[in-house]
Amino acid sequence: MFTTILVASDGSDDADRLVAVARRLARDGHSKVVVAHVNKLIAARGGHYPVCANEDLLQLKVRHQVADLKAAGLDVELKLRSTFGETAPALAEVAKDCSADLIVTGGGRHGRFAGRAFASVGQCMPRPASPPARCSSFRRQIESVSSSSAVMMTKRTPASG
Repeated sequence: MFTTILVASDGSDDADRLVAVARRLARDGHSKVVVAHVNKLIAARGGHYPVCANEDLLQLKVRHQVADLKAAGLDVELKLRSTFGETAPALAEVAKDCSADLIVTGGGRHGRFAGRAFASVGQCMPRPASPPARCSSFRRQIESVSSSSAVMMTKRTPASG
């Protein structure tokens, strides 16, 4: 179904559910899974520091999620990025780099306005101009899995050359 599935993990318990969704989709479609974690940084006197004080523990949790996927027999890759900006553009860059045709992100707990104000990743991700034709059938499958996760389809463009 999909060649590459990108799952955004922040190391939280909600991310465990997102990884489970990606696991199920990858197993059913024999897809590669790319787990991405973005470390948001803040510049301060004396250098730059993670926004989350427990960033090392979050990255450890993400590494455990990747190990669990590998133990399940899936083709998995981990991508760690750091940014001074927003998380969503960094994830979009990872998706482009790995040619992901499905992105699984956490759903916003706020409405559209508050989600933008509080940087809800699922609502800030750039949307494709037109979703793939198979989007509606997958949406029904995903909605039955978890109402707290948002699944976003991206349109894969063929490489020129």
